[in-house]
Amino acid sequence: SKKWPKAVGDWVSRAHVFTPEIEPEVFGRQFWEWWVDINPDWRTSQRPMIREDGKSWASLDFHGQNGFLNVMACLKWWRDALETPSPDWEEAVDDVTWVLGKMKGSVVPLLPLSRYC
Repeated sequence: SKKWPKAVGDWVSRAHVFTPEIEPEVFGRQFWEWWVDINPDWRTSQRPMIREDGKSWASLDFHGQNGFLNVMACLKWWRDALETPSPDWEEAVDDVTWVLGKMKGSVVPLLPLSRYC
């Protein structure tokens, strides 16, 4: 995504061999801008994000450069840069956790599982 935090692009381009140095407040804003952008349109374009059951998660079913791993890495870097968890970081972790819980029951494999076994 073009809106992902610059640190993600740097990390991907360097084959994950370093941990980016970030400014937590700036990084937090960048993370939220990106997270809102990659979420389904029905979740809204601002915070707090809508939480509903039975909706499509197709926009988050991405497989490019590391897929959802980038989201998880961002949460770790952000937390590592904070002295104590911030309300914005805690909200992000809570929202990502909620989304993963909803996605686990709704994502259909692209190929039959028997092809992987």
